[in-house]
Amino acid sequence: MTSPDHILLLPYRTEHTPATAAQPGALALNRMRLTIGNNEEDSLNPPVHCERITFSLPAAPTARVPTGEPVILRTRLDLPRGPGHGRQWMVKASTTDPANTLLTLVPAETARFDGTWALTLTLDISTPLGDTIRVSEDTALDGSSPEHHTRSATLTTTPQPS
Repeated sequence: MTSPDHILLLPYRTEHTPATAAQPGALALNRMRLTIGNNEEDSLNPPVHCERITFSLPAAPTARVPTGEPVILRTRLDLPRGPGHGRQWMVKASTTDPANTLLTLVPAETARFDGTWALTLTLDISTPLGDTIRVSEDTALDGSSPEHHTRSATLTTTPQPS
């Protein structure tokens, strides 16, 4: 079942640090950090079971994205080990459309977000990102079948350290 504007079951926190001018010969990369799930102070009641999360990251409207040039993309996934954490997560990236990067996170086994842990994806990308991203998740509450939920989220810009 697809619910295009259904409320997401998982909590998300986004942080965006725009690239600064690169030194000669170096490439300036934009950084985005996506945190999924809660910390130990909050619990998800009931727990949320997750089979897939997809992020659609459009380029900034003012970005000059040349066709034919590759998008430089580095990802790092941080999650604590433990039962119910999905065991191993795969990050699949699609940069075939230079105006929109697609990232899909898939756990090797269904993850159970209960509020005691969080998954963090750090992304460095050569494309300047727009202010709004699209988040889709295949999730379910305990005892129900997974559903596809999609929603837009606004990036929070974090200032560069001095």
